[in-house]
Amino acid sequence: MKTIKELEAKIGSLSNPSKMPSFAWGIPIEYCVTGSKLALVDGTICNKCYAGKGCYVFPVVKAMYQRRYEAIGLPEWVDYMAELITQKYRNLDKSRRFHRWFDSGDIQSYEHLMKIFEVCELTPHIKYWLATREYQIIDKITEKDVPKNLCLRVSTTKVDSPPPKFWKWTSGVHKDKKAVGRECPAPKQDGECGSCRACWNHKVKQVSYKEH
Repeated sequence: MKTIKELEAKIGSLSNPSKMPSFAWGIPIEYCVTGSKLALVDGTICNKCYAGKGCYVFPVVKAMYQRRYEAIGLPEWVDYMAELITQKYRNLDKSRRFHRWFDSGDIQSYEHLMKIFEVCELTPHIKYWLATREYQIIDKITEKDVPKNLCLRVSTTKVDSPPPKFWKWTSGVHKDKKAVGRECPAPKQDGECGSCRACWNHKVKQVSYKEH
């Protein structure tokens, strides 16, 4: 068994967003296959991506996100990631064993998504949430392919637009219109999830976030 430091040297560390109940994992937004194109279009959610400003632009943070991206192709990535997540969450209360895939960036390929599925299956004691705009990749799978401990949400591309209809679980961003589905409570509680776990909950079909 490798130590946390040894694993982080191989694949990078987990991120620790202040909003989340615990840890997350992400890569630089410039590697978003669809998002990098949407970022150039006014009115899209990616045009004002939060991961392109604030702490995300600090050199040390950018370097870590880059390391994570470069590690994806390693043959041992699945085993290393599963071990790192297991060790990082080991001493956390059950209420905090909720992990977010992609606090920055998005799925790189079908093969990448399959690797993420493997990590989820190797760590059934963790609840996972992943939001994506890579529709073409999601078109290659069915609901039954997704690990039970992963809530995979397809996100809208434009602000105030209705949720996609081709997938059961979705998310979006509202600004001038009312929230569709469950509204994220974070803006009313110091920008944090608090006790809310709607994003990870399969019973919540749509989550909407206030534009920020």
